[in-house]
Amino acid sequence: MTETWPKPLQSARGPLRADKLDGAAEGMGNWGAETKGLAADGLVPPDMICGMTLFILSEQPRDPEKKQKIPGGGGGVAGGVWVRERFTIHRPLQRDDRFSVAGENIGRHVHKGRRYSTSRCTTVNETGDIAATNLTTGLMAYKVEEGLAESLEGEDPNAISAPAPDWSAAKNNPYQEQLRRLTPGQILGDYPVPVGLALMQARDTKKPDNPIHSDPELARRAGLSRPIAGGSHILAFALEPILAEAGRQALFHGASFDIRWKAPVYADLTIRPTALVSDASEKQVVFDIEAKLDDGATAMTGRVTIPLA
Repeated sequence: MTETWPKPLQSARGPLRADKLDGAAEGMGNWGAETKGLAADGLVPPDMICGMTLFILSEQPRDPEKKQKIPGGGGGVAGGVWVRERFTIHRPLQRDDRFSVAGENIGRHVHKGRRYSTSRCTTVNETGDIAATNLTTGLMAYKVEEGLAESLEGEDPNAISAPAPDWSAAKNNPYQEQLRRLTPGQILGDYPVPVGLALMQARDTKKPDNPIHSDPELARRAGLSRPIAGGSHILAFALEPILAEAGRQALFHGASFDIRWKAPVYADLTIRPTALVSDASEKQVVFDIEAKLDDGATAMTGRVTIPLA
């Protein structure tokens, strides 16, 4: 039987769990003064808004007859890992905001023996305003399946219209002057961050949605040598120098993100997050961000565009 795409998801409602938000701050260790400041201000940090698709997927009904890929996972996507996230933050989201998230699965494909799924969602705050739009592509399983044929069902993730900068929201950004002082070629960050297991466990909390980020045994059973840091965790370290230089809430007013995760960051490896100002004009400020491992491999790369009024 031919499947019909897209496939609607059951909507989910916030607020985000308080322990998850506390964990997002604690998981930054000594490298997250601005992220911790956002927590103190009662705001959801940008890296957690990156995960709104994860939030709605984790709230989907689970088939009790279907065996979980990773025992102990609390969410509906246990065993999956993001490879690309494109999203826009239209306005700040309050820590206690009773938001709602609506979304759909829009396709899946097989490439080089790995299965991928693509979903999108829209987050609306309690006053009815759009807070975020997300487009997510993730692996459905870690292990390569030899002999698995290339295939595509639903929409091609590379052909989908992605969330773009929200120019109408730019006028609300209180850091216009600060942003206009940035100059092309300016490099922010570029310091070592040891991503220890303790930080990963703090972020994952005692009720993890996907314990491959914090539990050595369950990570091993999933086919990993040790736990790996979540994609949004690595993103948080790369966004921190932007928040420090451009303004703590500079990313909450129409900024768009296109993030790709290239290589796993295993527990106790060191990353070097950097943000290069690649464009600074009257219209926008663009950062090319990345996180490199000590061996030179790129763990994450992306582009952040902040529209200006």
